Amino acid sequence: MTDFPAADVAELFERFGVRPTQTHSCYQWSPVFPAERNGAAVVLKRTSKGIDEWCRRLAEAGIPVVTPVELDTANPAAVNGENWTVYPWVDGRRYNASLEDIAAAGELLGRIHAVRSTELRPFSWPTYEPGEPAKDLPELREKFTEHAPEHVDSVMARLEPLGENFERTTLPAIRDAELPVVDATMDYKANNLVFADTGPVLIDPDNGECPPRILDLSLAALMFTMEDVPGRPFTTEEWMVFRDSYRAHVELTETEVAAWPDAVDYMLWEHGTWAMADSTEWHVPLQRSFLVGLAQVQRDAFPM
Repeated sequence: MTDFPAADVAELFERFGVRPTQTHSCYQWSPVFPAERNGAAVVLKRTSKGIDEWCRRLAEAGIPVVTPVELDTANPAAVNGENWTVYPWVDGRRYNASLEDIAAAGELLGRIHAVRSTELRPFSWPTYEPGEPAKDLPELREKFTEHAPEHVDSVMARLEPLGENFERTTLPAIRDAELPVVDATMDYKANNLVFADTGPVLIDPDNGECPPRILDLSLAALMFTMEDVPGRPFTTEEWMVFRDSYRAHVELTETEVAAWPDAVDYMLWEHGTWAMADSTEWHVPLQRSFLVGLAQVQRDAFPM
């Protein structure tokens, strides 16, 4: 986690003609600055190249997603080698973990994937030396011993075989399956949505890339409720509500359905264990319970 003072990027506010309304970023992991322009609430944030064009394609398809604000200057703009965008501030509420919110979120992800554009940066597969992933296991054991000692045995019973076999089994199984790809957020979580009166709006598309479609879906299955209520991953019932709403818009291929358990394993190791190792919020009960639950999710927990 890094501190992001608005004063450090004062020239950006001047360039875009907006005024910061907070002294620091409202997000702990990256620079996201609430601001004001001509009386309207906006957000200035660092983004990835090409995301704005993707968001406009989604918006043209009727999908509720933020798009860059029209300014008198280029928006987004590259400044000192980084891409910055001013988005509108979206009013609404946070996710409430109801089945209605879950269904609405699943439908929105399905609508995004149904657009089937493939113009964002290509997905990059990791490269590992033999046995390299397993080297992370002692650190994971240490984390759980420190923060959740009563769960160490059950957690490591899930993570140890996954880490020991990842580069030999899980990675090639999903990498070599010739899966359909699609432009996707690769960060579809409740805290990246705002629930407006008309339904959820995607407010943080900025990790977007073009991965195998089921990797974006499996990441949502595993981590949709990270940093949010109810402090655990989806139950099977909740997942089925999300899944059915998603599949109302997307017809998965037989290859995708067959590869689904490997996709769950892949994202649990590649993204889930990163969250476990790097979290600075183990002291927060909601986050602690989520991470403990995430570490024990089995590959068949989310039936397709």
